[in-house]
Amino acid sequence: MTSSLKTAQEWLNNADAILITASNGFSISEGLNLFADNEALHGILGDLVEKYHLSSILMALSYNYPNALDQWRAYSRIIYYYGIEYQPGSLMTKLKEIINDKPFFIWTSNIDHYFVLAGLTNILEIEGNWLEGIYTTNDHKHKIVNLTNIIKEIHQKDQQGTLTEADLPKDKDGSPITLNIAGDNFQMNQQQVINFTDFITQYQEKKIVVLELGIGPHNQILKAPSMQLVAGNPQSHYITINKGQVMIPKAIADRAIGFSSTIETAFDELITGKDYGAKIDGPAKPQPELTPEQKAEQEKVLQQFYPHYMVNRSVRPNQLTLYLTVDHDHPSYLHLVPEGQSWMYSLGDATIAHCFTQDGTYYQVRLGLNKERGEVHGFYIDTGTFVAFENANDSGAGFSQISGTNILVPKTQELIKLFPEQKEIIQKFTADNL
Repeated sequence: MTSSLKTAQEWLNNADAILITASNGFSISEGLNLFADNEALHGILGDLVEKYHLSSILMALSYNYPNALDQWRAYSRIIYYYGIEYQPGSLMTKLKEIINDKPFFIWTSNIDHYFVLAGLTNILEIEGNWLEGIYTTNDHKHKIVNLTNIIKEIHQKDQQGTLTEADLPKDKDGSPITLNIAGDNFQMNQQQVINFTDFITQYQEKKIVVLELGIGPHNQILKAPSMQLVAGNPQSHYITINKGQVMIPKAIADRAIGFSSTIETAFDELITGKDYGAKIDGPAKPQPELTPEQKAEQEKVLQQFYPHYMVNRSVRPNQLTLYLTVDHDHPSYLHLVPEGQSWMYSLGDATIAHCFTQDGTYYQVRLGLNKERGEVHGFYIDTGTFVAFENANDSGAGFSQISGTNILVPKTQELIKLFPEQKEIIQKFTADNL
């Protein structure tokens, strides 16, 4: 047994929890290659391949079909074969063996729903899954529909040649339903978000192992925040498995191990401790301890490039916004919230947020770094709340950035009527000419 393999086993055995991140490489290992122009593509999609010059499953899922019938023919053929008929194989069995009885959570950009179908239901599917549908009208914005039986019926009628427009999924008023995957109508599963946030809150400062499965070095949507999570917690460790493309930054190299192999080969080695041909790198030797002066200088340089909080804003409607601390005094906290529903600070002076709700409640929130003064790193506001921000002018650190959408400017006199006791504050922070 190599020392790296033994170390990886020890990290997993001693972990308080395991955070599994997975992308396309894992799906490919399970037999689903979204990018391949292969025999399976032609066998599953049949006449649609030539009709629309489809070169991959990914193209077939995202193609702008001229009619809904062909769109759902493509959807049903792909999802029925790769989704409904999916049977978990040895890879899932081995993953469960690695997890054993550890608390775990799976964070994935895969839409195939394979982990849940295999019984691993502690999951956040950040781009949805193709067994769920979503209403496309605003009246049903948050209504998600299970498509399993619908897909079965569409597929059967498609194979029989009897599929008609009347068979396609619609609301009672005739509004169409589409797949709940990344796109204009996509809705994040909020219960998954809550469960994931609870998991991160509970374990991010404990001995957590990030087990990364099939994520290429350029796929940063999962890789970057999970690496930052490890960077902020000296008790955490990082194990990545990706054939031919293992990327580990220097910041976590002494607590990271990379397997350049298939996922199944790496799993076999992690389970048995035997060499099956995986190329294993890491962990690197710890860097020499910096002097206080060197640490101060390094911090000064780093702060030129990084605020205390990095904000990775979502690029698709309804995706999550990620907030990550990057300074050594405030270890990495990973916040996951729907776009536009979070307010976060980064640098500057502490700030007092004056909040006025539509039901007539007034309250203050102090944003900053000093917990002894009751300062918090971030807070959430309900839609329609008016907020005024005031520099506290007393700490020299804590606030400069606010993230949100839909700025509402209230009428001064109407706000005073609702909050007469806060008249002085309202007059201070509102303008009559707006």
